[in-house]
Amino acid sequence: EMLVEIALPPMPEHSGWAFAEFSRRHGDYALLGVAAVVTLDEEGRCERARLVYLNAGDGPVEAAEAAGRLAGEKLEAEQIAAAADHAAEHEIDPMGNVHAAADYQRHLGRVLTRRALAVAHERAAAALAA
Repeated sequence: EMLVEIALPPMPEHSGWAFAEFSRRHGDYALLGVAAVVTLDEEGRCERARLVYLNAGDGPVEAAEAAGRLAGEKLEAEQIAAAADHAAEHEIDPMGNVHAAADYQRHLGRVLTRRALAVAHERAAAALAA
């Protein structure tokens, strides 16, 4: 069998996305990565968010609780940091490897989540303003 097509529904209005990963060298397999999607309501508050990690567990790991904490909030640095901290401490389970200890991967989870959420929010806000 061969995959010949993938159909993805369009993102909701006022949405933004971002993907952030860290590897030791360009092109290497990522030590950790995160994809973020943020959808804003008409007032600019987070309607919903989604965070999914790679290399943070046995397979893709969704941080539903951390993303859910953003709903109804104006996304400022404080809310983004709190969601990143929650995901890193309670929802991802990095195993570590020869390139990075699990604690370092958790640290990357915090940093990359903050960056990805900020970019996704910025893109969603631009879509709202358009």
